[in-house]
Amino acid sequence: MFSWVKRLYQTLFTPKNGSDEAPFVWCLIGNIKEQTEQGPEHELRQGTKHFSPGAKIYCMPVKWGDGYENIQVIGLHRKSKKYICIVMPSRHITAWRLQKVYKPFIRQLMAENKGWTNSNQDRETILSMAKSLSR
Repeated sequence: MFSWVKRLYQTLFTPKNGSDEAPFVWCLIGNIKEQTEQGPEHELRQGTKHFSPGAKIYCMPVKWGDGYENIQVIGLHRKSKKYICIVMPSRHITAWRLQKVYKPFIRQLMAENKGWTNSNQDRETILSMAKSLSR
């Protein structure tokens, strides 16, 4: 392996300062639907107010007892192109799946907000959630 590739890999995927932080977290991932119903008249809209159609959304674990109708999510805002963390209806999300997340910013937000970890228990929970939400 080239030395610069090895250094880059170590920089991206090695915990800093001797911490035992994992290089990834398991996460429930989804995409914003192409068309969503908005407002009392149920008008069709491309994506949502905050996210473009097809935008990748990182979903947080269950926070309250509403049956995962409303979800705290992290995603790139459609206009500012910066990551935002908001609560939105799960009906606007599709293509539920399990994925490893390596992005340091997302991992940091997960840790700060009691989100997913890299444990096998979280992995199994996400798999069952993705299966039930896909129905």
